Amino acid sequence: MQSRFDFNNEGNNKRRGIKTENQSQKSDSKAKSTKNNKKNDEESSPKKGLLFFPKRNIISFRIIFYAFIVLIAAYLIYNGYKYVNSKNISTYQVKEGALSEQNSYTGLILREEQLYYAKSSGYYNFYLKEGEKASHNDLVYSIDGSGKIKEMMTNQTGDASTLSQDDLVEIKSEIVKFSKEYSPADFVDVYDFKDDLDSISLKMSNLYILNKISSMSLNGTNVNKYYCADGADNAKTGYVVYYYDDYEDVKLEDINSAYFDKDREYTRHMIANNEIVQEGDFAYKLVTSNTWQLVFPIEEEKAKEFDGKEMKVKFLKNQETLKGKVKIIDAIAPGKNTSIEKICVVTFNVSVADYLNNRFIDFEIFMNENSGYKVPKSSVVEKEFLLIPDTVAFDFNDTTNTVCVKLDKYLEDGTKTYVTTELNVYRTDGGDYYVDGSVVKLGNTVYGADEVTTYTINRTATLLGVYKINQGYADFKNIKKLYENEEYIIIDPQYTMIKPYDYIALDASKVKDNEYIYE
Repeated sequence: MQSRFDFNNEGNNKRRGIKTENQSQKSDSKAKSTKNNKKNDEESSPKKGLLFFPKRNIISFRIIFYAFIVLIAAYLIYNGYKYVNSKNISTYQVKEGALSEQNSYTGLILREEQLYYAKSSGYYNFYLKEGEKASHNDLVYSIDGSGKIKEMMTNQTGDASTLSQDDLVEIKSEIVKFSKEYSPADFVDVYDFKDDLDSISLKMSNLYILNKISSMSLNGTNVNKYYCADGADNAKTGYVVYYYDDYEDVKLEDINSAYFDKDREYTRHMIANNEIVQEGDFAYKLVTSNTWQLVFPIEEEKAKEFDGKEMKVKFLKNQETLKGKVKIIDAIAPGKNTSIEKICVVTFNVSVADYLNNRFIDFEIFMNENSGYKVPKSSVVEKEFLLIPDTVAFDFNDTTNTVCVKLDKYLEDGTKTYVTTELNVYRTDGGDYYVDGSVVKLGNTVYGADEVTTYTINRTATLLGVYKINQGYADFKNIKKLYENEEYIIIDPQYTMIKPYDYIALDASKVKDNEYIYE
């Protein structure tokens, strides 16, 4: 039984917003209904701002994705199988090149040389750089009997402003030439370069002082000037050199192996700037011809090979290579009046000025030079082939290098028929095709196009070749050898299907025909 107060409380609860038990149940039921309706609406319509995929599209996407994964897996499995079943062979890229037989020697240089001697006494000063070409009107040296030039040089305080433009150009050209030719392996060239610069600076300084003395007309100055070849119009001119070594008058007929004895003493006599000389002392010499000779002893066997030929000579001093004509002469061995030894003489007509400071020089001779495609000897292999005459084979294709023969074949009913078969050709020679044994074998009978002509394969021959692997497979290519040394072979470009920049197996012994090569 509900009292009045309960009704009042209920009313009060309603007024205060407090739910009764019944009201709460009704409210929960209504909320659940509303929530279910919203959920159904959300499933039946896309949400705003989100990408919506229908179920059918989602299934198609999944199928494509899984198929893609399967394809990648198959690709990886395939390449892994190829890797496991292939060889990792080192390759070599074919290049054009040359090989030649190389011989090292030490030779003696002979030139046309004319010595000139001082015509007065006093302090010697030169005015041309050593190795410079002099003409009749060029001042070569002067002799100062009073010592005024030496005194002025000692007290000289000039600077670069005294140098003319020509002087600066000369110095610059010497520096550029040295920087281009210098090699750390030949550090001794630094000293030669220093001597060249000293020579140039002294020449410039001497000319400057000589001109100054002439303009001042100093009393008591006694300077005698001497010109190239002593000013004689009929005398030969040439390259100026300021040393002598007593080899200037040596003739070819004087040469024997004793000249090349390591214990033989060699001395150079040089004249220095501002040095005191007496009348009749050495002043300078002129190399009067561009023709010069390189002379050295040689073994009799080599003498026969070299005689009368033109050879390449590479000088180790500057790595310059010159061509010269060879002549072999006989010489009497020292201390043996009856023993004959061979002396090789190589004659040149150029570059005499490059070797004015050399009497003995080291060099290499290159003989039997052959050019072509250069490949390592390890890449070359000898392979046996079957020979089939062109009287049987037919339809040769020089583009694909194939030829056809017919092979017999018996059908199930015993009927004999003929099948035209292509064979790879590796060489044609003397009416024979060189084919491999991949299709036909030794002892097989092949038929001509008329099916009447027959030939039983009974001959073989070997060919040299390399394995070309541009496409990843070992493809034998026949070659013709022109020349070889210990490491390389030069092959004839006209005789092979190999071209520059092709890749070949570096070690042919590790490769088989048509084998897959992993690179």
